[in-house]
Amino acid sequence: MKAPFALVVTDTSPLLTLALADSLDALLRARLPVSIPDAVYVEATRVHGAPGAGRIVEWINAHLDLVRIVPTDIGIDQQRRIEEGRSIRGLGEQAAIEAVERHLRGDPVAEALLLFEDSDLRKRSAIVDDRASLIGTGDFLRELQAAGLIQSADYVLDQAAARGRNVEKQRRAGDDAATRDRLREQLLRRRD
Repeated sequence: MKAPFALVVTDTSPLLTLALADSLDALLRARLPVSIPDAVYVEATRVHGAPGAGRIVEWINAHLDLVRIVPTDIGIDQQRRIEEGRSIRGLGEQAAIEAVERHLRGDPVAEALLLFEDSDLRKRSAIVDDRASLIGTGDFLRELQAAGLIQSADYVLDQAAARGRNVEKQRRAGDDAATRDRLREQLLRRRD
């Protein structure tokens, strides 16, 4: 039997989708360790008043025992760039890859489930260890629904869409059935 996944939120999009749907707790339903790289956190929350930013901060602060902000070298670079007024585009995904590689290096049987919406991660995933699997927010929600851990993935996506989030890509199933099957198996085991 393989080790349970650790859930890594690899870009701001899943956080914003779930925040706008008032469903950030869905990340906790899987009962997997949740990690958010520092650069992803900063990208999602640094503009005060931006849709979802305040909810994300409040949610993380309410769940510091379950959600970990992972410090990265990329996050340090991001801070410098912000101070210098330079672009920080794409640094969240790079920080996620750094965090995942460090996590996997630290434990030879560890596995990571990378939650994403940004297609850039798919392009970069070739450089990540084969113990890391990708899953989109929509597929993650559908697996939670299939395991009886949330009532409706469509409801969550509808709520996000009603608040201005484009969720059309998340309504379609991804192409990694093996990852979805493994997650479903873990969710059902943890539920029982």
